[in-house]
Amino acid sequence: MDFIISTTLLLILVMDPLGNLPFFISTLREVPGDRFIRIVLRESLVALLVLTGFLLLGRRIIELLQISQASLGLAGGIILFLIALKMVFGTPGENESKARSEPLIVPLAIPMIAGPSATATMILLRGRGEEFLLPSLLALVIAWLITTVILLFARTIARVLGSKVLDAGESLMGLLLTALAIEMFINGIKSAFPGVVPH
Repeated sequence: MDFIISTTLLLILVMDPLGNLPFFISTLREVPGDRFIRIVLRESLVALLVLTGFLLLGRRIIELLQISQASLGLAGGIILFLIALKMVFGTPGENESKARSEPLIVPLAIPMIAGPSATATMILLRGRGEEFLLPSLLALVIAWLITTVILLFARTIARVLGSKVLDAGESLMGLLLTALAIEMFINGIKSAFPGVVPH
């Protein structure tokens, strides 16, 4: 149960629904309300299929590349840490430039929801073993549902909270992700050097 909760939190952080709100709103600015809902649902379903595919095939990818669990932990920690820094400090003009793209599958489903961080997390979860497959899948579905609901109410949430609160929320999510990234990195070091680093 603890694994499901922690994994769900991690997936929500890497999917970053609060950070994606302004982008979804700006990209679909001219779309009517009912059409907006259909587009968000469609893109979310595509993202779910992509992430599920990476979860199911992740172990095969790991075996083909001959990557150890320790290497996965270290690499995953570094990647998540860099993403967390981006969430905390932001990248000026990023959303504006991406908003000019065609809002169909790319860039809404990929990479905004099922981005590199989310797909890498799926591979990392699959690498933990068969006993973690179903809990990971359940955590993915829960995180996806929460993310989808937030995006469905994107316009309402943005109108009620305002841009400053949304920015603060994304920074807070980035701070939490930083802590998770460091924990993953430490666990990777422990796995790589079991006799040197105490558990």
